[in-house]
Amino acid sequence: MKVLHLISGGDGGGAKTHVLTLLRELNTDTEANLLCLGRGPLWDAAEKELFNSRLCTGGFLRGVREVRATLDGGDYDILHCHGARADLTAALAGSRSGTKRLSTVHSDHTLDYLGRGVSGAAKEKLNGWALRRMDALICVSDAMAETYRRRGFRRVYSIHNGVDVTAPTESVPRRERSAVLGAEVSEEDILLGAAARLEPVKDLGTLLRAMALTREPRLKLAIAGTGSQEAALRSLTEELGLAGRVFFLGWVEDMEKFTACLDAAALSSLSETFPYALTMAARYGLPAVSTAVGGVPELIEDGVNGFLVPAGDAAALAKALDALCCEPLRRRMGEALRAKTAERFTLGAMGARQRGIYREVLNGTGSGAV
Repeated sequence: MKVLHLISGGDGGGAKTHVLTLLRELNTDTEANLLCLGRGPLWDAAEKELFNSRLCTGGFLRGVREVRATLDGGDYDILHCHGARADLTAALAGSRSGTKRLSTVHSDHTLDYLGRGVSGAAKEKLNGWALRRMDALICVSDAMAETYRRRGFRRVYSIHNGVDVTAPTESVPRRERSAVLGAEVSEEDILLGAAARLEPVKDLGTLLRAMALTREPRLKLAIAGTGSQEAALRSLTEELGLAGRVFFLGWVEDMEKFTACLDAAALSSLSETFPYALTMAARYGLPAVSTAVGGVPELIEDGVNGFLVPAGDAAALAKALDALCCEPLRRRMGEALRAKTAERFTLGAMGARQRGIYREVLNGTGSGAV
């Protein structure tokens, strides 16, 4: 089986982690190549890896032509797309040489462009058009797969992000956290971490409002990410009197060190698939509080290995954050989250599931049921 993965190359966060992890796993017994449509964090990381990766530069139409030429001359069984630019490029390139086209849905495309006005609405329509021209969709959670089935998409599969909880982890002494993060954190502080794009779909405003409602003054929040809402979120932080308790770290390259500094993880998103921010927390034995959206409840069990709250509910989120200020509870929940991840969401399981999906699509068997 020969597979070409197509992605913009500028991706960071969960999409970057998913693609690189998946390619490493697939290339143990499958020829899985990578074509990036531009430079950026993903391409920079892929260029250093051992698997076969190529870069296409020169604009959108050049990318369409290159994909056509690659498929015509490469004898690929599957073109596997990741992200809106790759989806649209593949759709315009057309079906070549019998190659099946798949797309992994890393996030809900109807929510990706919230707050972007007319241009955002146009991009949403284009991505939806491109997704409907795929031979199959792969959603990164059971819940998201069901959402796309309800929208009338055909052959929708689900796959969970895999993680190796046995891999070595970083260690940052509490006295060194300030130096590592570039933020004023004492040894006694309880540090909450949120790794997220600063975009409307992540609803970080609700997380800030929850922080303002918490009763524990030692609780501080470090936000790793960039995005269009940064200025508004910084302004809200000042308005809520959270200066000195909330730190905007910008783009964080070393997420291992960032996570090693934390006592707990948080997500306040309106929509998620199966976020790596939570599986990273699991590797480090950290508990998490998250909105009960997408595939998050497939990992987080409320009151067992973390807390689940309704989206947009700052009061409920604040109550959960206050509960996590109890160190024995954090330790117990973090160990439970790590154990569940090690049992159910392994790299081997992710790779096996992906190969099975490829076989079904190539053989024309199965309907894409979970």
